[in-house]
Amino acid sequence: MALKKIEKIIKAEGKPDIIIRLAKIPDMRRIQMLYAEIYGGTYSVPIVTDKERMRSAIENDDYYWIVAECQGRVVGSLVYALDLPHRISKAFGAVVSQEFRKLDLAYTMMKLILDDITKDKDLVDLVYATTRTANYAPQRLTETLGFIKLGIFPNTHKVHDNETHCLTGYLTEQALTKRRARPRLIPEAEPFYDIVRRQVNLEKAEVKNVIGEYSDHKQRIPLLNFEVITAPNFIRNRWRKTRNSSFFEHIVMPFHEPNLILITPDQGTEVYLTYNQKDKYSVVVGGLTNERSFAVVLESIAQKVSEMDMAYIEVIIDAYSPAIQRDALDARFIPSAYFPCAKKVGNKRYDCIAFSRTFDVLDFRNVKIISLYKNFLREYLKLWRENYIELVFKTEASAKK
Repeated sequence: MALKKIEKIIKAEGKPDIIIRLAKIPDMRRIQMLYAEIYGGTYSVPIVTDKERMRSAIENDDYYWIVAECQGRVVGSLVYALDLPHRISKAFGAVVSQEFRKLDLAYTMMKLILDDITKDKDLVDLVYATTRTANYAPQRLTETLGFIKLGIFPNTHKVHDNETHCLTGYLTEQALTKRRARPRLIPEAEPFYDIVRRQVNLEKAEVKNVIGEYSDHKQRIPLLNFEVITAPNFIRNRWRKTRNSSFFEHIVMPFHEPNLILITPDQGTEVYLTYNQKDKYSVVVGGLTNERSFAVVLESIAQKVSEMDMAYIEVIIDAYSPAIQRDALDARFIPSAYFPCAKKVGNKRYDCIAFSRTFDVLDFRNVKIISLYKNFLREYLKLWRENYIELVFKTEASAKK
């Protein structure tokens, strides 16, 4: 990568200059103090809470970590993670001290790096971010920067209360040029695609009403007997040597390093996940299996992580495999976001769909979301009701016939 260099001076009338620059190792303690100021002790992203991970990120070319400094105090922080081989970036951790929020520091920091990695250096094809829904500001910020709305992650994290996050993405012209067109979707995923395609003028999808082995819900999905491995070094080394097989070739999970393996006693199925015990969040990163039904694998994963006190599990599946999408829905993983160009396959970029399953009662009392995100939420809730509530009445009606 070309030498990183980010620096800008913000002048505000009657206030000392604010310098926006790349973070340095001596900033670490002051960065953690800033996140503590904003979130108290509830912030759960390891790269901020773990000093060694923070040090590695600040020193690593795969991250742009910038801070806003005023008279020796860190008053703003933002991180962009880069996956250069896959030409994708994730922006996260944007915080600004309360008394400096009228200076548009978050916007300035976001745009500085966004322009550098997409226009000046041409390092990535797309950038994505997840935004919290405690207020409207993060959603409006990304909207102003040209990000489009891709979906929601209902009840994704749980520290004190359930948190719903929004997914947003910045697509370059290169991303759209490389994109594999004409996704093949199950009918239940089409509304999510339609909300996205109207923002970027994409073609209509091919809709395939595939019926899976467990779609009629007349038979219970059998469970695999998973054992749990949490040894971090073992998992890290094994993951580097593992190639996804079967259904797992159709999934993607950017920027997640697995820290959990679920494995059957015969080692016929091996699933890699990232999980966070603090906020009860887990995602499927990859795996291999000789099981013929992805519905069986996903139902087994869901039951196991639920036993481990997780509140949420997510898998992201490509948008060209309707049979696998159907299996996910049959395992009661509900689509909630459509992610164009998310996965790099050779010289092409594949669209993907986020499916998730929550184990807690859905709670949206404190959610504040702007217009299009409400459309995603309505579609999600419609499918959730169909698969968790109305299904009961359909089963009763079928039994009476």
